Amino acid sequence: MQSLISLLNDGVLFPFLLLLGRIMSFVAFMPVYSHKAVSSKIRITFAFFLTVFLFPLIDVENTVTQDMFLIGLISEITLGLVSAMFLNVVFAAISIIGDLVGFATALSMANMFDPASGTQQGVIGRLLYMIALVMFFETGMYQVTLIILTQSFDMIHLGTFDIFSYDGIQIAIDEVKRMFAFAFSFAFPLFFIGFILDVYYGFGTKSMPAFSPFVVTFQLKFAIIFLFLMFGMQIFAENFRDYFIGKLS
Repeated sequence: MQSLISLLNDGVLFPFLLLLGRIMSFVAFMPVYSHKAVSSKIRITFAFFLTVFLFPLIDVENTVTQDMFLIGLISEITLGLVSAMFLNVVFAAISIIGDLVGFATALSMANMFDPASGTQQGVIGRLLYMIALVMFFETGMYQVTLIILTQSFDMIHLGTFDIFSYDGIQIAIDEVKRMFAFAFSFAFPLFFIGFILDVYYGFGTKSMPAFSPFVVTFQLKFAIIFLFLMFGMQIFAENFRDYFIGKLS
């Protein structure tokens, strides 16, 4: 007991709290644990035990004093929020793909209220989001996330992060461009197929308005686009993994 109490000194307590601040802010806002279905007790417990596990493995380069502790804690929480934001951008690209495919299949009107986020979400976007979550755990991307989180302490030491030393506007612009490039690269072929079918059926109904097979326009377009969506699911999985790893590397 005395040996445990002896660890509660400034040289151990302050770095531990800084480490806890970075990990807790990251866990609280990352895409999986930020879901409302995950209670705050689970987030805090997971962040605490992860901090206890990682603390002996981290080299504290600088001495954290009482005067710099508050500023260092704010900087660590800010760094965790920024890191979690990068992960949320990845899953936001999945939602954009779902919205574009929903417009192509005329399912954009079939929105569902998501009580976890408090927003209306399309059925295709919700489906792709669930597939991305399954891939996140199935392909071991959560392990890559923890490894990158551990390596971040070697790149940015505890209490040394300064957000004003980075060009935040340019970084945000680059991330938005990469997000839309990834979303359009997968959704544009499906959107183009839907556009070609709309043009074909538009000319068909104009030239032959009494031709009954054109009544199944919606069903046929829905079936063709989903057929191409299933064929391209492996490409989607590979590109999503590469985009996710490239985001963290």
